[in-house]
Amino acid sequence: MQRRRFRDRHEYDLAPVYFIGLLNTEIQKSDRSDGSIWDDRFVSEYTFREKVSNEVVDETIFLNFVELHRFKKELHDCVSLVDKWCYSLKHVGSLDRLPEELRVRAFERLFEACEIAKFTPEEKLRYEHDMITERDYDNIIYTAKAEGLAEGEAKGKTDVARAMKAKGIEISLIAELTGLSEEEIQRL
Repeated sequence: MQRRRFRDRHEYDLAPVYFIGLLNTEIQKSDRSDGSIWDDRFVSEYTFREKVSNEVVDETIFLNFVELHRFKKELHDCVSLVDKWCYSLKHVGSLDRLPEELRVRAFERLFEACEIAKFTPEEKLRYEHDMITERDYDNIIYTAKAEGLAEGEAKGKTDVARAMKAKGIEISLIAELTGLSEEEIQRL
């Protein structure tokens, strides 16, 4: 089979694209218990091959399949991040709480999302309403802070201009330093 780099045929490079499929079944229904490389594997990676020329597009599109039913490790045996993700995805529906070994923000978010997914239609509606209310509240607070900062900045400028004017500094210099107009300074 002939392997050529994708960029040899095109003027541009395609950034790698990854597809990850989570399966609760085997990709191929075959007996793999013959000591083959599949004995301990649960992740397989594929790429595309052009049917007529048999060219393999290198480093462009990857299809990764995770056969969760083949993942047999207990949580205390999960060392890598991939192992922990597979454990979490396989057991998320049967865990009462997030195990201590998975107390990281990414897994917390996964479990929160799964809790929300279990809501009844009424609970989902109430949750969505609460989220909209919370976002509105956050936006009001953010806007108030921004306006407060702007007001504080403006008040600070006028206080400084007033003090400079009281010291007898020229109006044009005060205007230049504070950004206020000469008319504004005259009114102080």
